[in-house]
Amino acid sequence: MQASLLLLSATAQEARASVDALHGEALACGWGQAWHARVSTSDVVLLAAGVGKVNTAAGLALALERWQPPAVIQFGIGGAYLGSFLSIGMAAVAASELHIDCGAGEGAAWQDLRALGLPLLAGPPALYNQIPTDPGLSRVLAEAAGLPVVPFATSERVTADLDESERLQSAFDVAIESMEGAAAAQVCAARGVPFAEVRAVSNVVGERNRAAWDVPGAIRGIGRVLETALPVLAVGS
Repeated sequence: MQASLLLLSATAQEARASVDALHGEALACGWGQAWHARVSTSDVVLLAAGVGKVNTAAGLALALERWQPPAVIQFGIGGAYLGSFLSIGMAAVAASELHIDCGAGEGAAWQDLRALGLPLLAGPPALYNQIPTDPGLSRVLAEAAGLPVVPFATSERVTADLDESERLQSAFDVAIESMEGAAAAQVCAARGVPFAEVRAVSNVVGERNRAAWDVPGAIRGIGRVLETALPVLAVGS
């Protein structure tokens, strides 16, 4: 089966609402958990590849080989940086993704991969920390769901301090943090596959009091976003 669209999440919990709504059927896959669903006349594959960059990159690379989708949408939950003007329960589409923890040093002394002369993708053009998303696919997704398009960042080390959250947002002008997005964007850029990403906000980046988080609400929210946007995306694919 060749998929018309691949929907990628980190966890099965994030995918569950969409899997249930689409009556998804389990698929055998080489990494994580996968489901197949029909949207209109399109074959859609949902893949929960696992938490973090390594799971995401490995699962997505295998999925691209197996199902050869013409486009990938990553979805899930994330944290909103202080100063981003996004609050818990809101959702947004990624204008770009940034490997915010790839480099050398710490704090003000930190150097990114460009400064070190170490591209993640040789190109041309060479790509360093910032990985573009597909502008056309991102625009369709944002318009279908009525969402803003803002810069995202990815960190394997979840930001655990409010002051650090504010510093990162000010330094890099990013709005949402996750643990996977830049890895997926990088794999798709390397393979020439259009990529877009959408996340619902479950917490403020740096707020470690889990009582202040709303993970279930964000998961429900991203499910509603996909329910709204998927008919448009499936037809467009």
